[in-house]
Formats: sequence, C-alpha cells, structure tokens
Amino acid sequence: MLKNQDFKEFLKSSTSLLAPLISIADPSVSEMMTYLSPDFLIVDMEHSVIDIPVLQQILMASRQMPVIARIRGLEKNEIKKVLDTGVSGIIIPGIETVEEVRQAVSFSKIPPAGVRGVGPGRASKYGYRYKDYAKEANKSLVMVQIETRSAFDSIEKIASTPGLDGCFIGPVDLSASLQIDFSWESEEFLHSIDRILASVIKNDLISGIYSPLSNINLSPILERKFNFIMFGTDREAIQLRYLESMEFVRRMSKSRR
Repeated sequence: MLKNQDFKEFLKSSTSLLAPLISIADPSVSEMMTYLSPDFLIVDMEHSVIDIPVLQQILMASRQMPVIARIRGLEKNEIKKVLDTGVSGIIIPGIETVEEVRQAVSFSKIPPAGVRGVGPGRASKYGYRYKDYAKEANKSLVMVQIETRSAFDSIEKIASTPGLDGCFIGPVDLSASLQIDFSWESEEFLHSIDRILASVIKNDLISGIYSPLSNINLSPILERKFNFIMFGTDREAIQLRYLESMEFVRRMSKSRR
C-alpha cells in the first residue's frame, strides 16, 4: 500500500482516477472489488450501516489497496477512531463553514498541528510501531465535502484553509441546496461546479466528484480533469446489472411466445 504522503501525491498528479463507493457491510464485497483493479476504494459511512469495526474488516479485506472513508460527519472521536484503523484518508461531509473546516483539520492532526489523539490501533500496528506511525499520522488525506449552500458561498475561504488537502463535490445534494437542476447539461449547474473547481485548483488541492454508474454523459466530468471520480456504488452495480440482465431475458422470452 502507498504511504499516506505518496498516496496524496498520486492523487494530485492524476486525473479521472476511478474509486467505487463501498456501501455494503460485507468485507468480501470490497475484496472482490480489488480484483477489478480500481484505483482505490471509498467506504461510505455517511449513508450506509458501515461502522468502525466493519470499516476495519473492509480494510483488511482490501489487501494493499488504498481506502478512503467518507465518515458520518464532523465528530472529533469519529475522526480519531477512523484514522486509527489505518485508512489512507477521510472525506468529511456536511461542512457548512470555514471554522468547521479548521476543526476538521485540527481533529485529524496530532499535536502540535492539531488535537487528535492516537491509540494503539491498526494504523500503528496496534501500538507496536507507534513512533513510526506518529511521524506519518499527519500525512493522512483530509478532504471536505462541498454540498451545501453555505459551503458553496464560502468556497474561496474554505479552499485556502491551512492543512486541508482537498474538496470533494457532492453534486446531488449541492444542486438540491442551491435549488438548481442536477444536470451536466445545465449551464447553472456547470457554473457552480466550475466555481468550486477554480478555488480548488488555485489552492493546489485535490479534487473529487461523484458520478453514478448510470451517468451516460461523462464528458463534462472528464473535461474538467478532476483528480478522482467516486464512481457509482456497489449497490448500484448490482441493481443495474440485474435489471439489465432480467430485462434482456424477459424480452427474449416474449419474442419466443
């Protein structure tokens, strides 16, 4: 697995990396995903039932593949425990203000850069390599999710927050918050995305965005050269494949009557 700093440099130097979103609380799903050779995995703790013990099992099942956790929200103990599992980084959703971004950075860094405590968890080899881990701990990826009107209005200040590594755009919730259509053919929507992306690029941050597997208009995303794309979910992949296959069989069945 890439070290945290190497992983951040890998993200920053790349475009359109593909990272499936893991939402099924079964480590074998993540293990299976690694055999499909995605660039890395993102575990969804925000909208799924995945908790910290399951996250740790997913990390073990993911072999040497980097894993980012999208956590539940801006919670000090949650951030500490998630980072203790050994994830390569975190995405913090629900951010509203610059002060919350500062807190997110502080909660993610050990002193003197922040207030995070480090326990004898998996990241430090259960305490056996604590001193080695302490040298690397502050290099874990810290991103915030831009999905609210308040965060959008403050994006220039948010993106310039010291210690922040990147911004991830949640386009569905963002469009709802801004009360505009979630459509890559909408000029208003594109203008909103471009404003966020401009601030991210100006501050040399990592950029990411979500796209469902069902999205057939990927050109606007690829043209904007996001560093990575959260590319659909495991649940969506199952649904789409089964629906497609069942519809195919039913059409064949009808044609034979």
